[in-house]
Amino acid sequence: MSRSRIILILAGVALVVAAVEGSFALLQRRRTLQELRDLQDRVYTARVSADSCRNELAYSDRLFQRYDTFVDSLRRDVRGYEAMDSRGVPREMYDEYLARFHAYNDSVASWHRKADSLKARQAVCRQLAEAHNLLVDSLRRRLAREGIATDSSSR
Repeated sequence: MSRSRIILILAGVALVVAAVEGSFALLQRRRTLQELRDLQDRVYTARVSADSCRNELAYSDRLFQRYDTFVDSLRRDVRGYEAMDSRGVPREMYDEYLARFHAYNDSVASWHRKADSLKARQAVCRQLAEAHNLLVDSLRRRLAREGIATDSSSR
């Protein structure tokens, strides 16, 4: 085999190897971009979940504050009846007092359930926010590792 033929064969092999390496690099780049898109989608979904939870929490908190005000008004009513006379609630008002007293006791039990529910919702929202923040940090690290600049001024 002639030397020029061997050089042509080696050049052809080198071109094939370069083409394969180029194809592999292109496939790797596409895979990386898809992984980044997937991570961005996960960040977006986590953000929507955290924001929704925060909005629901704010609404639940407003409802709880209204209920708390209602319970306070019942407590003031009960104390008002009890303060009318040092000997106790006047007989002619006792049925009204008893109705308010039972309503207050029932509302206190419900208040505790509502407070516990609000605390549980706060914990869930905190977990969702933390999960979102972890994903954002992961995305930033991945972008930095890939040499893609992030706009840190928007933080």
